[in-house]
Amino acid sequence: MSGAPAAPLVLVVDDDRLARTLLRDALEAQGFAVSEAATGAEAIAAFERQRPAIVLLDLHIPAPDGFAVCRELRARHPNDATPILMATADEDPHAADEAYAAGATDFVVKPVRAPLIGHRIRHLLRGARALIDLGQSQRSLARAQRIARLGSWDWNPYTGELRWSEEAHRILGTDASEPASWERFWRAVHPVDRDRVRAEMRERMRGDHSFRVTHRVVLPDGSVRHVDVQGEVAADGPEAGAWISGTIQDVTEQAHAQARISYLASYDNLTGLANRRLFRDQLERAIAAARARSHMLGVLFMDLDRFKRVNDTLGHGAGDVLLQTVAERLRAHVRGNDFVSRAEVEEQAAISRLGGDEFTVLLSKLDDPEAAGDVARRILRAIPEPIDLGGHAVSLSASIGIALYPIDGEDVETLLKHADAAMYAAKEGGRDNYQFFSRRMNAGALRRLALESRLRNALESGELRLHYQPRLDLATGQVCALEALLRWTHPELGVVSPREIIPIAEETGLITPIGEWVLHEASAQIRAWQDAGWEPITVSVNVSPRQFGESDLRGVVGRVLRNAGVSPRLLEVELTESLLLQDHDETAVVLRDLRAMGVRVSLDDFGTGYSSLSYLARFPLDTLKMDRCFVRDVDHDPAAAGVAKAVIGIGHSLGARVVAEGVDTFEQERFLRDHGCDELQGFLLAGALAPDEATRFLTRAGKR
Repeated sequence: MSGAPAAPLVLVVDDDRLARTLLRDALEAQGFAVSEAATGAEAIAAFERQRPAIVLLDLHIPAPDGFAVCRELRARHPNDATPILMATADEDPHAADEAYAAGATDFVVKPVRAPLIGHRIRHLLRGARALIDLGQSQRSLARAQRIARLGSWDWNPYTGELRWSEEAHRILGTDASEPASWERFWRAVHPVDRDRVRAEMRERMRGDHSFRVTHRVVLPDGSVRHVDVQGEVAADGPEAGAWISGTIQDVTEQAHAQARISYLASYDNLTGLANRRLFRDQLERAIAAARARSHMLGVLFMDLDRFKRVNDTLGHGAGDVLLQTVAERLRAHVRGNDFVSRAEVEEQAAISRLGGDEFTVLLSKLDDPEAAGDVARRILRAIPEPIDLGGHAVSLSASIGIALYPIDGEDVETLLKHADAAMYAAKEGGRDNYQFFSRRMNAGALRRLALESRLRNALESGELRLHYQPRLDLATGQVCALEALLRWTHPELGVVSPREIIPIAEETGLITPIGEWVLHEASAQIRAWQDAGWEPITVSVNVSPRQFGESDLRGVVGRVLRNAGVSPRLLEVELTESLLLQDHDETAVVLRDLRAMGVRVSLDDFGTGYSSLSYLARFPLDTLKMDRCFVRDVDHDPAAAGVAKAVIGIGHSLGARVVAEGVDTFEQERFLRDHGCDELQGFLLAGALAPDEATRFLTRAGKR
């Protein structure tokens, strides 16, 4: 028999028979043994039976999928360091995050290149071996600590006699020919640890007459060691009285091993930068700090341009040197004050390597977005400097995406996703540049662009409609008014929410022609109901700040009412508090002119703005509409009830009728009626109704 070690066993899990065959041939040619599984269940069984050196696991396998298999293996063997390399044909960045969360060691995108996968597997096996060795060292040291008295000591507190063993002298670095003393012991204890050690010894001896404390000692040569000291009261013969006996053990290697394991869990072994896990944790804490202090922070997501070509041409060793050099340049060119403060996040964690050639930089307390751009420009200037890779001078560039808190996102996932999207936009823009995230870079922005282009044609194509939500007079029990609400149904996009329509219309200026169309449509509907013999009923329409400022509202309203042949007293215009705060003198003049015409004026969503009672008193108001947020909890929350009563009082003090919006329950209606509210509007009465539905509703309400 030969003494050659057994070939490492690779468990290949893929439901594609051809893919498994190709990987088997390639890996066996590189000296690996290969086992196969086609499903999740087969993979788990094969792992338990064969205990492979590494698992190459496809994400999309049946019963269960790769994520579930990975989680199951980690749950069954929490202390097993077997690497799991997950592979998928998807290029979804979230797949990688979920793979790492499931316990994967690394992640590759298919198709897997057979000549390179062997190098990746050997690299992962070396890392796993290092972790196993560290774990074994830690366990061996722990066993030695339990069974070996590396040093011993005895102390009689009555006589003051103190004895150290020869090993104790060696551990403390003291001369065994000189008598032991507490003075010599405390001199050896690290100055930073002395007060803590004294306090712990005293406290624990008072409790159970024993103690154990771990601390550092400084040897005569200046080196620092970690020791574990234990002591307990013991009888050393009837004639000698009570003694305290104990042990002292050098646990330096154990402490270093634990520190190394902790390091590997949080830092990238190649560059020494924070890894993905630590960066996400630090970003989460930085967001919390920024939220508490109302600061802006930035995330820079950097990807090296054409790094794969260097890796494939010069080899992974050269690629590693390049990554290490880039990491050093990032450290050198991102100033200390770009980092989150040390009290919140460790300085070195502000730069991270997420994996491959992807790096991130965390910037805190930005005064303005351009400060993040300054950092990006410094990095882009530093990266292209040639790097000597075994006689080859290689120069690379980078693409950087920037996302800002809270502008572009308020959580870790959103900021990373948006920074990544901006980075890809930088690549598409020619590489070697940076881009700030813009909403146009995600699917929501694409929908917004589609809505914007189609909204321009919605008026001409007849896609816009008005629905009407009735209001109830609580004193008479009669329907007294309807609010006109804009609706849009697009043949391709379907029903579009007003929450999407209004902001786009405001930004593009379409709100002015749309607002005029609403006035025409509402007035025409009033005329139609009157012509059909209905009792006159008021219809309210919303007027936006931009529409109010850009159009001759008085002239438009007068012209529309004349053309429709509708009495001005049947029209009510609804304004927001924010509009009243803009050029209030001119606003007051326009409102007085409208009231002089007979048009009613309503203040919508009262309480959500910043106006004061004395300020509101300057404006002629007929109706004050209480926002639904003050109505929601009035029947069970004393604070909400108090606010609602105050709003009703304010409205009446202004001489206005008070309308409660969002009334959905009888309990809310009863409270509002009991406390003098004039009208209600909400689903308790009816939702927004199409014109024919509104007509039927008015019929049932006896308005004809």
